[in-house]
Amino acid sequence: MTLAALRCRQCERSHAVRPLAACPACQGPLDAEYAWSGRPRSGPRTRPRPRGRHGSLLSHASEGSEPLSMTPLVGGGRLAAGLGVDLRLKLEGANPTHSFKDRMAASAVAAAETFGLETVCCASTGHLGEAIAARCAVRGLEAVILCPAGETPTWPTAAGGATIVGVRGSFDDCLRLERGLESLFPWGFVEGNLHPFAVEGVKHIAYEVAEQLDGRLPDAVVCPLASGTLFAKLAQGFAELSELGLVEGPRPRLYGGQAGGCGPLASAWADNRPPSRVRPNTLARSLAVGDPVSGELAVGAARISGGGIHAVPEDEIAAATAFLAETTGVLADSAGGVAVGTLLELVGRGAIAEGERVVLVVTGAELGPSSLEQGGGAIEIDPTVEDFLAALGLEERPGSLVA
Repeated sequence: MTLAALRCRQCERSHAVRPLAACPACQGPLDAEYAWSGRPRSGPRTRPRPRGRHGSLLSHASEGSEPLSMTPLVGGGRLAAGLGVDLRLKLEGANPTHSFKDRMAASAVAAAETFGLETVCCASTGHLGEAIAARCAVRGLEAVILCPAGETPTWPTAAGGATIVGVRGSFDDCLRLERGLESLFPWGFVEGNLHPFAVEGVKHIAYEVAEQLDGRLPDAVVCPLASGTLFAKLAQGFAELSELGLVEGPRPRLYGGQAGGCGPLASAWADNRPPSRVRPNTLARSLAVGDPVSGELAVGAARISGGGIHAVPEDEIAAATAFLAETTGVLADSAGGVAVGTLLELVGRGAIAEGERVVLVVTGAELGPSSLEQGGGAIEIDPTVEDFLAALGLEERPGSLVA
Protein backbone atom coordinates (compact mmCIF):
# COMPACT_ATOMS: atom_id res chain seq x y z
CA MET A 1 0.00 0.00 0.00
CA THR A 2 1.67 3.23 -1.14
CA LEU A 3 0.64 6.87 -1.06
CA ALA A 4 -0.51 7.68 -4.59
CA ALA A 5 -2.41 10.98 -4.47
CA LEU A 6 -4.34 13.49 -2.39
CA ARG A 7 -8.08 13.10 -2.89
CA CYS A 8 -10.69 15.75 -2.15
CA ARG A 9 -13.47 14.57 0.15
CA GLN A 10 -15.81 17.13 -1.42
CA CYS A 11 -15.42 16.94 -5.21
CA GLU A 12 -13.42 13.65 -5.24
CA ARG A 13 -10.73 15.01 -7.56
CA SER A 14 -7.24 13.57 -7.10
CA HIS A 15 -4.10 15.69 -6.94
CA ALA A 16 -0.37 14.98 -6.97
CA VAL A 17 1.29 14.33 -3.61
CA ARG A 18 2.72 17.65 -2.46
CA PRO A 19 2.27 20.16 0.39
CA LEU A 20 -1.35 21.18 -0.16
CA ALA A 21 -3.84 22.60 2.32
CA ALA A 22 -7.05 22.21 0.32
CA CYS A 23 -8.38 21.07 -3.04
CA PRO A 24 -7.34 23.62 -5.72
CA ALA A 25 -10.62 23.00 -7.54
CA CYS A 26 -13.16 23.49 -4.75
CA GLN A 27 -11.18 24.25 -1.56
CA GLY A 28 -12.46 21.04 -0.03
CA PRO A 29 -10.48 19.01 2.55
CA LEU A 30 -7.93 16.47 1.34
CA ASP A 31 -7.26 12.87 2.31
CA ALA A 32 -4.29 10.69 1.49
CA GLU A 33 -5.19 8.17 -1.22
CA TYR A 34 -3.34 4.87 -1.48
CA ALA A 35 -2.62 2.33 -4.18
CA TRP A 36 -3.46 -1.03 -2.65
CA SER A 37 -1.50 -3.90 -4.11
CA GLY A 38 -3.93 -6.52 -2.88
CA ARG A 39 -6.84 -7.19 -0.58
CA PRO A 40 -6.72 -10.64 0.98
CA ARG A 41 -10.32 -11.87 1.21
CA SER A 42 -9.87 -15.59 1.77
CA GLY A 43 -7.38 -18.10 3.08
CA PRO A 44 -5.35 -17.74 6.29
CA ARG A 45 -5.51 -14.34 7.91
CA THR A 46 -2.41 -12.61 9.15
CA ARG A 47 -2.34 -10.35 12.17
CA PRO A 48 -2.54 -6.68 11.21
CA ARG A 49 0.70 -4.84 11.73
CA PRO A 50 0.70 -1.15 12.71
CA ARG A 51 2.04 0.38 9.55
CA GLY A 52 3.50 3.39 11.32
CA ARG A 53 6.19 1.10 12.74
CA HIS A 54 6.96 -0.52 9.42
CA GLY A 55 6.85 2.53 7.18
CA SER A 56 4.60 1.17 4.43
CA LEU A 57 1.72 3.53 5.20
CA LEU A 58 3.59 6.81 5.34
CA SER A 59 5.39 6.59 2.03
CA HIS A 60 6.20 10.31 2.30
CA ALA A 61 8.32 9.64 5.41
CA SER A 62 11.91 10.77 5.03
CA GLU A 63 14.81 8.37 5.27
CA GLY A 64 15.99 7.93 8.86
CA SER A 65 12.81 9.34 10.43
CA GLU A 66 12.20 7.11 13.42
CA PRO A 67 8.60 5.93 13.87
CA LEU A 68 6.85 5.78 17.23
CA SER A 69 6.62 2.66 19.35
CA MET A 70 3.28 0.96 20.00
CA THR A 71 1.42 2.31 23.04
CA PRO A 72 0.05 -0.13 25.66
CA LEU A 73 -3.44 -1.61 25.66
CA VAL A 74 -4.13 -2.66 29.26
CA GLY A 75 -6.99 -4.12 31.25
CA GLY A 76 -9.57 -1.88 32.88
CA GLY A 77 -9.05 -3.14 36.44
CA ARG A 78 -11.74 -2.36 38.99
CA LEU A 79 -13.39 0.04 36.54
CA ALA A 80 -14.08 -2.84 34.15
CA ALA A 81 -15.34 -5.06 36.96
CA GLY A 82 -17.66 -2.37 38.29
CA LEU A 83 -19.15 -1.67 34.89
CA GLY A 84 -19.45 -5.32 33.87
CA VAL A 85 -17.70 -4.81 30.52
CA ASP A 86 -14.50 -6.20 29.00
CA LEU A 87 -12.67 -2.88 29.13
CA ARG A 88 -9.22 -2.13 27.70
CA LEU A 89 -7.41 1.19 28.03
CA LYS A 90 -5.30 2.48 25.12
CA LEU A 91 -2.65 4.55 26.92
CA GLU A 92 -1.54 7.31 24.55
CA GLY A 93 0.26 8.98 27.44
CA ALA A 94 3.07 6.50 26.79
CA ASN A 95 4.09 8.50 23.70
CA PRO A 96 7.23 10.70 23.95
CA THR A 97 5.43 13.91 25.01
CA HIS A 98 2.61 11.99 26.69
CA SER A 99 -0.29 12.35 24.25
CA PHE A 100 -1.60 10.99 20.95
CA LYS A 101 -0.48 14.25 19.30
CA ASP A 102 2.99 12.69 19.00
CA ARG A 103 1.51 10.60 16.19
CA MET A 104 0.47 13.69 14.26
CA ALA A 105 3.83 15.33 14.94
CA ALA A 106 5.77 12.31 13.65
CA SER A 107 3.79 12.24 10.41
CA ALA A 108 3.85 16.01 9.92
CA VAL A 109 7.59 16.37 10.50
CA ALA A 110 8.37 13.36 8.29
CA ALA A 111 6.36 14.97 5.49
CA ALA A 112 8.05 18.33 6.05
CA GLU A 113 11.47 16.72 5.70
CA THR A 114 10.49 14.88 2.55
CA PHE A 115 9.22 18.09 0.96
CA GLY A 116 12.31 20.05 2.02
CA LEU A 117 10.51 22.32 4.50
CA GLU A 118 12.77 23.53 7.30
CA THR A 119 10.16 25.09 9.62
CA VAL A 120 6.94 23.60 10.97
CA CYS A 121 4.17 25.81 12.39
CA CYS A 122 1.08 24.76 14.32
CA ALA A 123 -1.75 26.17 16.40
CA SER A 124 -2.14 24.36 19.69
CA THR A 125 -3.91 24.24 23.03
CA GLY A 126 -0.80 22.53 24.39
CA HIS A 127 -0.24 18.88 23.51
CA LEU A 128 0.26 19.31 19.75
CA GLY A 129 2.64 22.21 20.29
CA GLU A 130 4.73 20.17 22.69
CA ALA A 131 4.79 17.24 20.29
CA ILE A 132 5.77 19.36 17.28
CA ALA A 133 8.47 21.19 19.25
CA ALA A 134 9.96 17.93 20.48
CA ARG A 135 9.86 16.19 17.10
CA CYS A 136 11.39 19.20 15.33
CA ALA A 137 14.15 19.30 17.93
CA VAL A 138 14.96 15.64 17.30
CA ARG A 139 15.05 16.14 13.53
CA GLY A 140 16.81 19.52 13.55
CA LEU A 141 13.91 21.58 12.17
CA GLU A 142 12.59 24.93 13.39
CA ALA A 143 9.22 24.98 15.16
CA VAL A 144 6.77 27.87 15.55
CA ILE A 145 3.96 27.24 18.04
CA LEU A 146 0.86 29.47 18.25
CA CYS A 147 -0.95 29.10 21.59
CA PRO A 148 -3.65 31.10 23.37
CA ALA A 149 -1.89 33.71 25.55
CA GLY A 150 -1.57 32.62 29.16
CA GLU A 151 -1.66 28.97 28.13
CA THR A 152 1.73 28.78 26.45
CA PRO A 153 3.92 25.75 27.21
CA THR A 154 7.37 26.60 28.58
CA TRP A 155 9.29 23.36 28.21
CA PRO A 156 9.55 23.27 24.39
CA THR A 157 11.40 26.62 24.40
CA ALA A 158 14.15 25.27 26.61
CA ALA A 159 14.15 21.73 25.29
CA GLY A 160 13.91 22.31 21.59
CA GLY A 161 14.49 25.97 20.82
CA ALA A 162 10.95 26.37 19.47
CA THR A 163 9.52 29.84 18.95
CA ILE A 164 6.44 30.07 21.19
CA VAL A 165 3.91 32.78 20.29
CA GLY A 166 1.15 33.61 22.74
CA VAL A 167 -1.91 34.81 20.84
CA ARG A 168 -4.37 37.04 22.66
CA GLY A 169 -7.46 35.03 21.84
CA SER A 170 -8.76 31.47 21.63
CA PHE A 171 -7.38 28.37 19.90
CA ASP A 172 -9.62 29.21 16.94
CA ASP A 173 -7.89 32.60 16.69
CA CYS A 174 -4.54 30.79 16.67
CA LEU A 175 -5.79 28.53 13.92
CA ARG A 176 -6.94 31.46 11.78
CA LEU A 177 -3.54 33.10 12.26
CA GLU A 178 -1.78 29.89 11.19
CA ARG A 179 -3.83 29.85 8.00
CA GLY A 180 -3.04 33.51 7.40
CA LEU A 181 0.69 32.87 7.66
CA GLU A 182 0.62 30.07 5.12
CA SER A 183 0.55 32.44 2.15
CA LEU A 184 3.64 34.30 3.44
CA PHE A 185 6.05 31.59 4.54
CA PRO A 186 7.59 28.57 2.78
CA TRP A 187 6.97 26.49 5.92
CA GLY A 188 5.03 23.39 6.78
CA PHE A 189 1.70 24.14 8.48
CA VAL A 190 0.12 21.32 10.47
CA GLU A 191 -3.43 22.54 9.86
CA GLY A 192 -2.53 23.65 6.33
CA ASN A 193 -0.23 22.15 3.73
CA LEU A 194 0.88 19.28 6.02
CA HIS A 195 -2.59 18.41 7.31
CA PRO A 196 -3.41 15.55 4.90
CA PHE A 197 -0.17 13.85 6.00
CA ALA A 198 -0.20 14.75 9.69
CA VAL A 199 -3.59 13.20 10.39
CA GLU A 200 -2.57 9.87 8.86
CA GLY A 201 -0.50 9.16 11.95
CA VAL A 202 -3.63 9.06 14.09
CA LYS A 203 -4.97 6.00 12.24
CA HIS A 204 -2.20 3.95 13.81
CA ILE A 205 -4.24 3.80 17.02
CA ALA A 206 -6.83 1.69 15.20
CA TYR A 207 -4.14 -0.50 13.62
CA GLU A 208 -2.47 -1.10 16.98
CA VAL A 209 -5.74 -1.91 18.76
CA ALA A 210 -6.49 -4.53 16.11
CA GLU A 211 -3.06 -6.08 16.48
CA GLN A 212 -3.19 -6.06 20.27
CA LEU A 213 -6.59 -7.81 20.18
CA ASP A 214 -5.22 -10.47 17.79
CA GLY A 215 -7.28 -9.25 14.86
CA ARG A 216 -10.63 -9.16 16.69
CA LEU A 217 -12.21 -5.74 16.67
CA PRO A 218 -13.82 -4.38 19.85
CA ASP A 219 -17.56 -3.89 20.08
CA ALA A 220 -17.15 -0.22 20.95
CA VAL A 221 -14.47 2.47 21.16
CA VAL A 222 -14.82 5.53 23.39
CA CYS A 223 -12.60 8.61 23.09
CA PRO A 224 -12.67 12.36 23.80
CA LEU A 225 -13.44 14.80 20.97
CA ALA A 226 -11.93 18.20 20.19
CA SER A 227 -11.32 18.92 16.49
CA GLY A 228 -12.93 15.60 15.54
CA THR A 229 -9.79 14.42 13.73
CA LEU A 230 -8.99 11.56 16.11
CA PHE A 231 -12.54 10.25 15.89
CA ALA A 232 -12.70 10.46 12.09
CA LYS A 233 -9.32 8.80 11.63
CA LEU A 234 -10.16 5.97 14.02
CA ALA A 235 -13.19 5.26 11.85
CA GLN A 236 -11.04 5.32 8.72
CA GLY A 237 -8.41 3.05 10.26
CA PHE A 238 -10.92 0.39 11.28
CA ALA A 239 -12.56 0.63 7.85
CA GLU A 240 -9.25 0.04 6.08
CA LEU A 241 -8.48 -3.01 8.20
CA SER A 242 -11.89 -4.46 7.37
CA GLU A 243 -11.49 -3.77 3.64
CA LEU A 244 -8.09 -5.47 3.68
CA GLY A 245 -9.64 -8.52 5.35
CA LEU A 246 -7.20 -8.37 8.26
CA VAL A 247 -9.71 -8.32 11.13
CA GLU A 248 -12.65 -10.32 12.39
CA GLY A 249 -16.10 -9.07 13.26
CA PRO A 250 -18.01 -5.89 12.44
CA ARG A 251 -16.45 -2.47 12.83
CA PRO A 252 -16.79 -1.05 16.34
CA ARG A 253 -19.40 1.48 17.36
CA LEU A 254 -17.62 4.79 17.95
CA TYR A 255 -18.60 6.99 20.88
CA GLY A 256 -17.15 10.46 21.44
CA GLY A 257 -17.15 12.62 24.54
CA GLN A 258 -16.96 16.40 24.73
CA ALA A 259 -16.64 18.78 27.66
CA GLY A 260 -19.90 20.46 28.58
CA GLY A 261 -18.29 23.88 28.23
CA CYS A 262 -17.20 23.19 24.66
CA GLY A 263 -19.53 20.74 22.97
CA PRO A 264 -20.24 21.79 19.38
CA LEU A 265 -20.25 18.19 18.15
CA ALA A 266 -22.34 16.90 21.05
CA SER A 267 -24.89 19.64 20.36
CA ALA A 268 -24.91 18.86 16.65
CA TRP A 269 -25.45 15.18 17.43
CA ALA A 270 -28.27 15.87 19.89
CA ASP A 271 -30.05 18.25 17.51
CA ASN A 272 -29.35 16.19 14.35
CA ARG A 273 -27.79 19.13 12.51
CA PRO A 274 -24.38 20.21 11.17
CA PRO A 275 -21.86 21.49 13.75
CA SER A 276 -21.77 25.20 14.49
CA ARG A 277 -19.08 27.24 16.22
CA VAL A 278 -19.22 27.78 19.99
CA ARG A 279 -17.14 29.84 22.42
CA PRO A 280 -15.09 27.44 24.58
CA ASN A 281 -15.54 27.70 28.34
CA THR A 282 -14.07 24.50 29.72
CA LEU A 283 -11.43 23.34 32.18
CA ALA A 284 -10.52 20.58 29.71
CA ARG A 285 -8.14 22.81 27.79
CA SER A 286 -6.99 20.19 25.32
CA LEU A 287 -10.63 19.92 24.20
CA ALA A 288 -11.26 23.69 23.94
CA VAL A 289 -11.87 23.75 20.18
CA GLY A 290 -14.98 25.74 19.38
CA ASP A 291 -14.86 25.31 15.59
CA PRO A 292 -13.85 21.67 14.93
CA VAL A 293 -12.05 21.28 11.60
CA SER A 294 -13.21 17.66 11.24
CA GLY A 295 -16.57 18.16 12.91
CA GLU A 296 -18.80 16.90 10.11
CA LEU A 297 -16.57 13.87 9.58
CA ALA A 298 -16.74 13.04 13.29
CA VAL A 299 -20.53 13.29 13.43
CA GLY A 300 -20.73 11.15 10.30
CA ALA A 301 -18.39 8.54 11.80
CA ALA A 302 -20.56 8.30 14.90
CA ARG A 303 -23.70 7.92 12.81
CA ILE A 304 -22.33 5.33 10.36
CA SER A 305 -20.80 3.21 13.12
CA GLY A 306 -23.97 3.16 15.22
CA GLY A 307 -22.31 5.13 18.02
CA GLY A 308 -22.90 8.65 19.26
CA ILE A 309 -21.48 11.80 20.86
CA HIS A 310 -22.06 12.81 24.48
CA ALA A 311 -21.33 15.96 26.51
CA VAL A 312 -19.95 15.54 30.05
CA PRO A 313 -20.97 18.35 32.44
CA GLU A 314 -18.06 20.52 33.53
CA ASP A 315 -18.63 19.79 37.22
CA GLU A 316 -18.25 16.04 36.59
CA ILE A 317 -14.96 16.06 34.64
CA ALA A 318 -12.56 16.31 37.59
CA ALA A 319 -14.39 13.57 39.50
CA ALA A 320 -14.36 11.29 36.46
CA THR A 321 -10.63 11.88 35.97
CA ALA A 322 -9.99 10.99 39.62
CA PHE A 323 -12.27 7.94 39.33
CA LEU A 324 -10.19 6.64 36.43
CA ALA A 325 -7.02 6.95 38.54
CA GLU A 326 -8.63 5.31 41.58
CA THR A 327 -9.98 2.31 39.69
CA THR A 328 -7.24 1.70 37.10
CA GLY A 329 -4.11 3.48 38.34
CA VAL A 330 -3.99 5.58 35.15
CA LEU A 331 -3.20 9.28 35.61
CA ALA A 332 -4.96 10.92 32.67
CA ASP A 333 -5.44 14.56 31.83
CA SER A 334 -8.93 16.08 31.88
CA ALA A 335 -9.68 14.71 28.40
CA GLY A 336 -9.39 11.26 29.95
CA GLY A 337 -12.00 12.29 32.49
CA VAL A 338 -14.32 13.30 29.66
CA ALA A 339 -13.83 9.87 28.06
CA VAL A 340 -14.57 8.08 31.35
CA GLY A 341 -17.62 10.25 31.99
CA THR A 342 -18.89 9.31 28.54
CA LEU A 343 -18.29 5.61 29.20
CA LEU A 344 -20.20 5.77 32.50
CA GLU A 345 -23.14 7.45 30.75
CA LEU A 346 -23.17 4.86 27.95
CA VAL A 347 -23.12 1.90 30.32
CA GLY A 348 -25.70 3.53 32.59
CA ARG A 349 -28.25 3.89 29.80
CA GLY A 350 -27.51 0.55 28.18
CA ALA A 351 -25.85 1.81 24.99
CA ILE A 352 -22.92 -0.44 25.95
CA ALA A 353 -24.16 -3.79 27.21
CA GLU A 354 -22.76 -6.05 29.90
CA GLY A 355 -19.86 -8.19 28.68
CA GLU A 356 -19.11 -6.13 25.56
CA ARG A 357 -15.49 -5.54 24.61
CA VAL A 358 -14.74 -1.83 24.87
CA VAL A 359 -11.58 0.19 24.19
CA LEU A 360 -11.27 3.51 26.00
CA VAL A 361 -8.69 5.77 24.31
CA VAL A 362 -6.86 7.72 27.03
CA THR A 363 -5.44 10.44 24.81
CA GLY A 364 -2.97 12.02 27.24
CA ALA A 365 -1.32 11.64 30.63
CA GLU A 366 -1.30 14.04 33.56
CA LEU A 367 2.21 14.04 34.97
CA GLY A 368 1.97 16.92 37.41
CA PRO A 369 1.22 20.64 36.96
CA SER A 370 0.30 21.30 33.34
CA SER A 371 2.89 23.14 31.29
CA LEU A 372 -0.03 25.18 29.97
CA GLU A 373 -0.64 26.59 33.44
CA GLN A 374 2.95 27.68 33.95
CA GLY A 375 2.83 30.38 31.29
CA GLY A 376 5.70 32.69 30.43
CA GLY A 377 8.56 32.30 27.98
CA ALA A 378 6.57 33.39 24.93
CA ILE A 379 6.16 36.34 22.62
CA GLU A 380 2.63 37.73 23.03
CA ILE A 381 0.67 39.23 20.12
CA ASP A 382 -2.80 40.05 18.87
CA PRO A 383 -4.18 37.43 16.45
CA THR A 384 -3.09 39.20 13.26
CA VAL A 385 -0.43 38.49 10.65
CA GLU A 386 0.84 42.07 11.02
CA ASP A 387 1.41 41.63 14.77
CA PHE A 388 3.18 38.33 14.17
CA LEU A 389 5.58 39.85 11.63
CA ALA A 390 6.27 42.89 13.80
CA ALA A 391 6.86 40.88 16.98
CA LEU A 392 9.41 38.63 15.30
CA GLY A 393 11.08 41.44 13.37
CA LEU A 394 10.41 39.80 10.04
CA GLU A 395 10.11 41.31 6.61
CA GLU A 396 6.78 41.19 4.81
CA ARG A 397 7.56 37.97 2.94
CA PRO A 398 10.57 36.32 4.59
CA GLY A 399 11.88 32.97 3.43
CA SER A 400 12.66 31.59 6.87
CA LEU A 401 12.45 32.43 10.55
CA VAL A 402 15.33 34.92 10.46
CA ALA A 403 15.12 38.55 11.59
